[in-house]
Amino acid sequence: MKITPKPNGPNLVQDAPILKDSDGTIIDTDKSTYGLCRCGLSKNKPFCDGSHVGEFSSDNGDAKLRNTPIEYKGTVEGKSVTVSYTPVLCGHVAECQRLQKAVFDPSKRPWIQPENGSLEGILSVIRACPSGALSVAVDDEELHHIDGEISEIQLVENGPVKVKNVPIDAEFNGARASEKEYILCRCGQSKNKPFCDGTHHDVKWKSR
Repeated sequence: MKITPKPNGPNLVQDAPILKDSDGTIIDTDKSTYGLCRCGLSKNKPFCDGSHVGEFSSDNGDAKLRNTPIEYKGTVEGKSVTVSYTPVLCGHVAECQRLQKAVFDPSKRPWIQPENGSLEGILSVIRACPSGALSVAVDDEELHHIDGEISEIQLVENGPVKVKNVPIDAEFNGARASEKEYILCRCGQSKNKPFCDGTHHDVKWKSR
């Protein structure tokens, strides 16, 4: 079971678990090996149809990445809580805002305020974050992710591919990245390929 990003080509998925659409529907691949489009141009998304040829480069060049983790501290239910955020890893899937808007609110400064939420709520966000951009420490703990055990691949509507517990043949360039749960670029414009850096959100890329 492995994902291999092909140079200037698709993400080759081998012996992977079930592939799910954004609504949880199982997508029938009918093959043990298939290519997932990562140029954003395929007419057969999420699968590769060869549109990348001559049109897509997997080279990130000398892109400047927001790769320095930012730590936000607060007291929650009598405990010292630190939430770490690495901007380049974030794909704007927004599970954090869905689950704990009082803590994770981009309209406020700072945008993460641990003291405004519950401990279980904050931990649920770290658990749900698909990108590895968020990690947490409570009291004297080391900063850590909360990864599950299920292996799966799921698409995000107008966004990246969420991957859980499937090895990838690529270097993890994001500081404090999770090698168990990560997101892959589908729009072709990330500066941290093969991983998503949220660019699809800025350019308003559509997956259909």
